Amino acid sequence: MKKTKLIVCLSAIFSLFIIACSHYDQLQKNGKESKASGKSHNAGQDCMKCHNDNSNEASSEAWWYVAGTVYTASGAINTNARIEIWSEPGAKGYKITSLPADKNGNFYTEKILKFNNGSYPIAISGNDTTYMISAFNGQGCNSCHGVSTDKIYVN
Repeated sequence: MKKTKLIVCLSAIFSLFIIACSHYDQLQKNGKESKASGKSHNAGQDCMKCHNDNSNEASSEAWWYVAGTVYTASGAINTNARIEIWSEPGAKGYKITSLPADKNGNFYTEKILKFNNGSYPIAISGNDTTYMISAFNGQGCNSCHGVSTDKIYVN
Protein backbone atom coordinates (compact mmCIF):
# COMPACT_ATOMS: atom_id res chain seq x y z
CA MET A 1 0.00 0.00 0.00
CA LYS A 2 2.80 2.44 0.91
CA LYS A 3 4.62 1.62 -2.32
CA THR A 4 1.49 2.36 -4.36
CA LYS A 5 1.00 5.74 -2.63
CA LEU A 6 4.65 6.62 -3.25
CA ILE A 7 4.35 5.74 -6.94
CA VAL A 8 1.14 7.79 -7.27
CA CYS A 9 2.75 10.79 -5.52
CA LEU A 10 5.91 10.60 -7.63
CA SER A 11 3.85 10.28 -10.81
CA ALA A 12 1.81 13.36 -9.88
CA ILE A 13 4.93 15.38 -9.11
CA PHE A 14 6.55 14.29 -12.37
CA SER A 15 3.41 15.21 -14.34
CA LEU A 16 3.28 18.66 -12.75
CA PHE A 17 6.96 19.17 -13.53
CA ILE A 18 6.43 18.24 -17.20
CA ILE A 19 3.42 20.57 -17.49
CA ALA A 20 5.25 23.44 -15.81
CA CYS A 21 8.33 23.01 -17.98
CA SER A 22 6.35 22.87 -21.19
CA HIS A 23 4.40 26.01 -20.16
CA TYR A 24 7.67 27.79 -19.41
CA ASP A 25 9.15 26.78 -22.77
CA GLN A 26 5.99 27.83 -24.61
CA LEU A 27 5.92 31.17 -22.78
CA GLN A 28 9.58 31.82 -23.58
CA LYS A 29 9.03 30.97 -27.23
CA ASN A 30 5.65 32.64 -27.82
CA GLY A 31 5.28 35.12 -24.95
CA LYS A 32 3.60 38.42 -25.75
CA GLU A 33 5.91 41.44 -26.05
CA SER A 34 5.52 45.03 -27.11
CA LYS A 35 6.00 45.80 -30.80
CA ALA A 36 6.63 49.21 -32.34
CA SER A 37 3.57 48.70 -34.53
CA GLY A 38 1.40 47.50 -31.64
CA LYS A 39 -0.97 49.49 -29.49
CA SER A 40 -1.62 48.94 -25.80
CA HIS A 41 -3.61 50.98 -23.29
CA ASN A 42 -3.39 53.02 -20.05
CA ALA A 43 -0.08 54.75 -20.79
CA GLY A 44 1.63 56.03 -17.66
CA GLN A 45 -0.33 53.84 -15.25
CA ASP A 46 1.21 51.02 -13.23
CA CYS A 47 0.75 48.08 -15.60
CA MET A 48 1.14 45.61 -12.75
CA LYS A 49 -2.09 46.69 -11.09
CA CYS A 50 -3.85 44.52 -13.67
CA HIS A 51 -1.16 42.57 -15.52
CA ASN A 52 0.20 40.47 -12.70
CA ASP A 53 -0.18 36.87 -11.65
CA ASN A 54 -2.49 37.84 -8.76
CA SER A 55 -5.04 39.71 -10.85
CA ASN A 56 -8.27 38.21 -12.13
CA GLU A 57 -8.39 40.91 -14.81
CA ALA A 58 -5.14 39.73 -16.35
CA SER A 59 -6.41 36.17 -16.68
CA SER A 60 -7.94 36.94 -20.07
CA GLU A 61 -4.84 38.91 -21.06
CA ALA A 62 -1.17 38.42 -20.33
CA TRP A 63 0.61 39.26 -17.14
CA TRP A 64 3.80 41.19 -17.66
CA TYR A 65 7.20 40.39 -16.25
CA VAL A 66 8.44 43.90 -17.11
CA ALA A 67 6.28 46.82 -18.27
CA GLY A 68 6.20 50.60 -18.34
CA THR A 69 5.83 53.79 -20.37
CA VAL A 70 8.51 56.01 -21.87
CA TYR A 71 8.24 59.76 -22.60
CA THR A 72 10.15 62.45 -24.47
CA ALA A 73 11.86 65.22 -22.47
CA SER A 74 8.89 67.49 -23.27
CA GLY A 75 6.56 65.00 -21.55
CA ALA A 76 4.93 63.53 -24.68
CA ILE A 77 4.59 59.78 -25.13
CA ASN A 78 7.71 58.46 -26.89
CA THR A 79 6.71 56.02 -29.62
CA ASN A 80 10.24 55.77 -31.05
CA ALA A 81 11.96 54.55 -27.90
CA ARG A 82 13.43 51.18 -27.03
CA ILE A 83 14.11 49.82 -23.54
CA GLU A 84 17.08 47.53 -23.14
CA ILE A 85 17.86 45.65 -19.94
CA TRP A 86 21.52 44.86 -19.26
CA SER A 87 23.30 42.67 -16.71
CA GLU A 88 25.63 45.49 -15.60
CA PRO A 89 25.33 49.29 -15.27
CA GLY A 90 26.04 51.50 -18.28
CA ALA A 91 24.90 48.98 -20.93
CA LYS A 92 27.73 46.63 -20.01
CA GLY A 93 27.82 42.88 -19.50
CA TYR A 94 25.19 41.18 -21.62
CA LYS A 95 21.84 42.37 -22.91
CA ILE A 96 18.96 40.55 -21.22
CA THR A 97 16.25 41.90 -23.52
CA SER A 98 15.26 44.74 -25.82
CA LEU A 99 11.65 46.00 -25.90
CA PRO A 100 10.37 48.64 -28.33
CA ALA A 101 7.79 51.18 -27.21
CA ASP A 102 4.46 50.78 -28.97
CA LYS A 103 2.10 53.47 -30.30
CA ASN A 104 1.22 54.45 -26.71
CA GLY A 105 4.83 54.57 -25.51
CA ASN A 106 4.36 51.33 -23.56
CA PHE A 107 6.82 48.44 -23.47
CA TYR A 108 6.16 45.03 -21.93
CA THR A 109 6.99 41.34 -21.98
CA GLU A 110 5.44 38.26 -20.47
CA LYS A 111 8.64 36.28 -21.06
CA ILE A 112 10.37 35.33 -17.83
CA LEU A 113 13.68 37.18 -17.61
CA LYS A 114 16.62 36.19 -15.42
CA PHE A 115 17.85 39.22 -13.53
CA ASN A 116 20.25 37.38 -11.21
CA ASN A 117 21.38 40.07 -8.72
CA GLY A 118 19.63 42.87 -10.54
CA SER A 119 19.71 44.39 -13.96
CA TYR A 120 20.16 47.83 -15.44
CA PRO A 121 17.62 49.26 -17.89
CA ILE A 122 18.39 51.94 -20.44
CA ALA A 123 15.98 53.92 -22.63
CA ILE A 124 17.14 54.70 -26.17
CA SER A 125 15.58 57.03 -28.74
CA GLY A 126 17.60 58.24 -31.72
CA ASN A 127 21.02 59.33 -30.41
CA ASP A 128 19.76 59.86 -26.84
CA THR A 129 20.17 57.26 -24.09
CA THR A 130 18.99 57.42 -20.47
CA TYR A 131 20.58 55.02 -17.97
CA MET A 132 19.09 53.66 -14.76
CA ILE A 133 21.97 53.51 -12.28
CA SER A 134 20.36 51.40 -9.56
CA ALA A 135 19.63 47.69 -9.87
CA PHE A 136 16.22 46.61 -11.10
CA ASN A 137 14.60 43.21 -10.58
CA GLY A 138 11.63 43.43 -12.90
CA GLN A 139 7.95 44.24 -12.66
CA GLY A 140 6.18 47.55 -13.16
CA CYS A 141 8.45 50.44 -14.04
CA ASN A 142 5.53 52.85 -13.56
CA SER A 143 5.09 51.71 -9.97
CA CYS A 144 8.02 54.06 -9.20
CA HIS A 145 8.54 56.14 -12.36
CA GLY A 146 5.91 58.86 -12.37
CA VAL A 147 5.09 58.21 -8.70
CA SER A 148 8.14 58.47 -6.43
CA THR A 149 10.74 59.14 -9.16
CA ASP A 150 10.67 60.93 -12.51
CA LYS A 151 8.97 59.33 -15.47
CA ILE A 152 11.21 57.51 -17.95
CA TYR A 153 12.41 60.27 -20.31
CA VAL A 154 14.47 59.94 -23.48
CA ASN A 155 14.37 62.15 -26.58
